[in-house]
Amino acid sequence: MVSNAARQLAGEQQPQQAPRKKTYQQLKISPNPVRWSKFERSLVAVGSLITLCLMISLLSTKISNTSLQQEIAELTTQSHLKSAAHKYGLSDKNSNVRNVNK
Repeated sequence: MVSNAARQLAGEQQPQQAPRKKTYQQLKISPNPVRWSKFERSLVAVGSLITLCLMISLLSTKISNTSLQQEIAELTTQSHLKSAAHKYGLSDKNSNVRNVNK
């Protein structure tokens, strides 16, 4: 029996196969667009809202800075300084005033 089993094993050896080349399938791009999920839609909406709020705040800051600069320019004019000095009983001597410009 032992010799019989050995013969069967020797006869059942499978021939070695040559290594196969790996074949890859190309992915096909679907022409149909994929719909956005509710999370993606809400994320875009929130991002757009934040961007809009930041743009509005930036514009309002620039407008307020411009108006403040105009007010400073009006208050520092020579005529306004003379009227403020006259109001409080002070005198204004132009010989002691220096103008500094950038």
